[in-house]
Amino acid sequence: MAVKKYAKLLKTRNFGLCIGLFFAVLLTVIGSGSGFFRNLEPGILDSYFSLKEFYSRRSIQKGVWFNPEDDKVSSDIVIVGVDLKTLQRFGSWPFPRSVHADLVNSFSRISDQSERERALLLDFFFIDDSRNREDDEALESSIRESDRVFLESILEQFPSEIDIDQEMKHRQSYLDAKTPSLTKIGQGWKDMASFQGLQTNLAGLNSAARGYGAANMDFQDTVVRRQPLVFKYSELVGEIAYEELVPGFLADESVFERLSWFDSEGLEHQIEQPLTEASIARLRKAMERKAPPLVYDADGDGVPETETRVIEIYRDSFYPSIALSLALHSWNAKADDCSVLPGKEIRIARTGQSDAVIPVDYQCAMWINFAGRPSSSSSEGYRTFPVRSYAGYVRDSSPEVEQQPETRGVKDKILLVGAFEKGMADDEKQTPYGMMFGIEIHANALNTLLTERFIDRPDGIAFALAVFLSVMLVAFLAARMKSLLSLPLSLLYASLFYLFCSYLFDEAGILLNYSVPAAGMFFTYVTIILYRATTEERDKRKLRNMFGKYVSPDVVAQMLDNPPELGGVDRDLTVFFSDIRGFTSLSETLTPQELVKHLNEYLSAMTDIILETGGTLDKYVGDEIMCFWGAPLEVKDHASRACKCALLQKKKLEDLNNAWPQEKRLAIGIGINTGVMTVGNMGSEGRMNYTLMGDNVNLGARLEGTNKMYGTMIIVSEYTYALVRDEYIFRELDIIRVKGKNKPVVIYELVDWLS
Repeated sequence: MAVKKYAKLLKTRNFGLCIGLFFAVLLTVIGSGSGFFRNLEPGILDSYFSLKEFYSRRSIQKGVWFNPEDDKVSSDIVIVGVDLKTLQRFGSWPFPRSVHADLVNSFSRISDQSERERALLLDFFFIDDSRNREDDEALESSIRESDRVFLESILEQFPSEIDIDQEMKHRQSYLDAKTPSLTKIGQGWKDMASFQGLQTNLAGLNSAARGYGAANMDFQDTVVRRQPLVFKYSELVGEIAYEELVPGFLADESVFERLSWFDSEGLEHQIEQPLTEASIARLRKAMERKAPPLVYDADGDGVPETETRVIEIYRDSFYPSIALSLALHSWNAKADDCSVLPGKEIRIARTGQSDAVIPVDYQCAMWINFAGRPSSSSSEGYRTFPVRSYAGYVRDSSPEVEQQPETRGVKDKILLVGAFEKGMADDEKQTPYGMMFGIEIHANALNTLLTERFIDRPDGIAFALAVFLSVMLVAFLAARMKSLLSLPLSLLYASLFYLFCSYLFDEAGILLNYSVPAAGMFFTYVTIILYRATTEERDKRKLRNMFGKYVSPDVVAQMLDNPPELGGVDRDLTVFFSDIRGFTSLSETLTPQELVKHLNEYLSAMTDIILETGGTLDKYVGDEIMCFWGAPLEVKDHASRACKCALLQKKKLEDLNNAWPQEKRLAIGIGINTGVMTVGNMGSEGRMNYTLMGDNVNLGARLEGTNKMYGTMIIVSEYTYALVRDEYIFRELDIIRVKGKNKPVVIYELVDWLS
């Protein structure tokens, strides 16, 4: 029984599901954490954006673009671009800073202050003093008067020279005084990427600005897809030799101090607290193996007197990106309203509104949900965001000049001012939609925040369920259907699942990692097909060897497509026995060679008719033939086929006898019975026979011998007669009780077909 169950499990239709389950579990476990699949994910995300662009936007007339998703683009964002018109007016870039001052004043001096902008971002860097000090003073004055200008800083991985570094920290202190760094940082802050250098604007400009943010972008394969919202700036506050570490030594984590060391490849390693003797011992071994030594050569002879390994003490500050700063300003929220949990979310408490919950990765980076392809500076070109020319806003900034018409329509807008012409300060970056100016990338990041159209991954259960259902469906198709049908159905499902993932991304902002279930579907399908090719070919050879001698080639071909159950089963069948009358007398008149030749000619003719009518040859016992219909392939008309075979054999025997001499002519008797019989492989492991057993088999054998008593050739039982009486001519013979049967049986002679 156990062997039978094991063999059943190994059939492709069942074992294919086991293969699918294996790949579903394997890819669920390793898929989301695999670097290979993480590298595929950005490309799939780009294809989602491309598909969205394909079906969502079109031009309906020159200069007018149809955009059914305008409700997903914040109306608060306006790009003020330094375009070709601006360059033609003010000359080569960079402009004198007095020009920027005029721009800022054009807004701050609008006569009706209620019509002013909400915020004004200058996406430029004013790191060095200009040649004309008055220009710097004019810009500082305009920024201070506006009180709505936001500036940017840039964080760098490594610190600059000491004097430059100190100057930049001094400048940053003005920004920190106005907008303190984020302090509600949860677990995981130590593992965020560290920036130890920064570049920021002139101290006077920083002191005048309303707010600031880091302008760094996250590049993956040189493509901008994510925007870090929080950056960790690390200031070195001390060093300690690893020999000086003692149990209980602590860095003050309440002010975000931490201990770390660098290996010879420049990789930073965090030191977990509290320190114990055991952890210090492990740390020293690791540093002796991987950390470069710090040597002391006091006398300068080139031979170090001592060497050690250094542990560094850092104090971290957490700065917002410019997109996050502008969003906080728009929501009237402050740094204290932000709770940051790296690897999960940034939660912002908003007055009078529900909390904004922004999903982020372990570097506090948010996927940018790009609203559309790059905007054109031309008024007739395609635009995702409103783009207005910088030159159109710059007017005489003297106090007595009233509001100009071009400054209308900016009420409560967030104006993003930046380069919008090719070749300006290398400000174009690659995005999923192609090259895009940096200011529009900031606009897309800000739009993601303001519209709260965040891109998030489903939780582990939803991801595992998607992988499991996809892989198991393909496994079912591959295991239960022929390849000609399962392949197109599997490809169709994979395509529909991709479209579903794209729809899910576009409508709900859910980024389902399609590459993992797609890989699972591919490997599952290929493995099942290979398994079928090896195991089913073996099974087909086994079936051919087993049944090739018993049934016709056509029946074997059907069995290969639908293999039968080969174990002993009870089934309604028709059994057929035939025997030669007077075979002993015949054998005495012929030599053994003549007898064998004559018998083979007879058996060949009779067997051909059995196979032609779809019968299964059971065995030859001397001159006796045993066969049956209804197994291994089920046929409903098995009784009719047996009767047809008997009449055809009768006709064939007449033809043979007419061709043989008198002394070689044969007479036969045939017995046919229908009923439930046990059919299957019987015998030993080394030698088996596919045959029948049961009382109804014995009755068929008895009917064959009964022909001698009634002088007939073909006798059928009442059970066979009941099934085919409307197809053939019968003559009722008698009611008999055969050996081994208590109940009498009505027997009939099969005479001919009904015309």
